[in-house]
Amino acid sequence: MILDPGHIEENTSLRWRHHFRYTSNPYVASRPDISSPHSTHHSVTMDQPFSTAAALKQQYHGIEVSFPAGNNDFRAVRNSCAAACRAFNSTPEDADAKIRGEKWLDIVKPGRPKKEDGTSAEEGTMVTHDQAISNPALKATIPFVKPPLWVDYGTRLKVASSTFINRNCVILDTPVADLIIGERCNIGTNCTIVCVGHPVSLEGRRSSKLSTGAPVTIGNDVWIGANVTILPGVSIGNGAVIGAGTLVNCNIPPMTLAVGSPVRLVKSLVSTEDKPLNLIKTVCESTKFTNSLPMEQWDGTDSAFRAAQAAQLAQQSRRGSEQVAIQRREEQRERLRKSEIVVIAAVTTVVLALLMLFSLFFFAGLYLGGRRGCIDL
Repeated sequence: MILDPGHIEENTSLRWRHHFRYTSNPYVASRPDISSPHSTHHSVTMDQPFSTAAALKQQYHGIEVSFPAGNNDFRAVRNSCAAACRAFNSTPEDADAKIRGEKWLDIVKPGRPKKEDGTSAEEGTMVTHDQAISNPALKATIPFVKPPLWVDYGTRLKVASSTFINRNCVILDTPVADLIIGERCNIGTNCTIVCVGHPVSLEGRRSSKLSTGAPVTIGNDVWIGANVTILPGVSIGNGAVIGAGTLVNCNIPPMTLAVGSPVRLVKSLVSTEDKPLNLIKTVCESTKFTNSLPMEQWDGTDSAFRAAQAAQLAQQSRRGSEQVAIQRREEQRERLRKSEIVVIAAVTTVVLALLMLFSLFFFAGLYLGGRRGCIDL
């Protein structure tokens, strides 16, 4: 499902954004207390920029479910998952794949059957995603997840084995709604995925004391940048890219770049592969490759750093001095222009005064000459 290029930027009216906010997020649309006050039904009209809006609504749907999170059975599951997360976070990143895999499965499949050697009977040999990258002959059975990781329940958390999750990921899942992360996804650091909620009204929070759960679905080949927050009931289509720091509060169509807080759709993406401009294949090659911004003279020592910093400050000072000199020259030129204007005005005034005097004497002479002729007659 590929979007028509240019549709996103050409049709970003307030009316469309309002409609997209309340119809494409099934979690919001299912709640009457926060649904659109301007419409009683959520239909898809023909003037929307995405012709796939109806398909998205049908494909990604979820029902908000309430549950008593404070009850002992729910609390026991959370405590068990918290213990599994502590054990996973205490495991070094360079630990054996079997150990890392076991700790991960303790979070997402705590009640699975186990073999005597400690591996899961249903999973077989433990191969993490990072091992499959280094050895294409292997097929990953466990996603590559860097600690620390925090998960609430883990009972309905499904992460594909070819997905990578970076550090400090917080997953606030629920036991009443699925949280699915597809194949070949990259999730950046400090991301938060939220499936849980609470009643909006104060009376509802006081009386019921219930939590609500809504599903979240992240499709295949999705790249989620750092510090992204995904809210309940959200679906992210295949191949989408979510920029760093984005607040995702509505569905994201496939092959779309989305950024901002709250999220806004920037453009549709093409599926062609980006060719790397510089490819470094080994660590030895990386040490010989020069790639740095200003202060490249720094060799790691404090003296070199101070010298580079002083050179940078001197360069900035020279630039400042040049700017001051340019400003002074401009001011001098402005003063000269003003002086020239004053001189021209003065000369013009004198010439006009002389012309007026000459005209006065001329007409006075003519007048006096005429009077004298009259007297002689």
